[in-house]
Amino acid sequence: AEQIQSDLLDSYESAVPIYKDFEVSDDLLRHRDVIFVGRPEANSALAAWAARIGLDYPDAAFHIDGAVHASGREALLLAATNPFDPAHMVLVVAGNSALRTVKAWNAGLPDAEHVILK
Repeated sequence: AEQIQSDLLDSYESAVPIYKDFEVSDDLLRHRDVIFVGRPEANSALAAWAARIGLDYPDAAFHIDGAVHASGREALLLAATNPFDPAHMVLVVAGNSALRTVKAWNAGLPDAEHVILK
């Protein structure tokens, strides 16, 4: 999260706040763009939102387009609409391991709804 915060500050000259998963509520995130870091198993705030944003990520495997991605070398970047305010978005940066989560962000943000990194 701190790396993402630093990258966004460098790119957009805007400091974004970082919250721990247990510190946020739906009301806090309702009218904001949100970046979730880590898979739902490790991020309780994302776990609460997973169904609302169409994320199927039980344990350490995610399901996209009918395929299961369970390799420890895979990660997911997923863009979705904020379920409480369609004027805002949600970005999920999650890997099937902590290392893959970091590498997913470092891979960059393409112009796509979701990206599977192997």
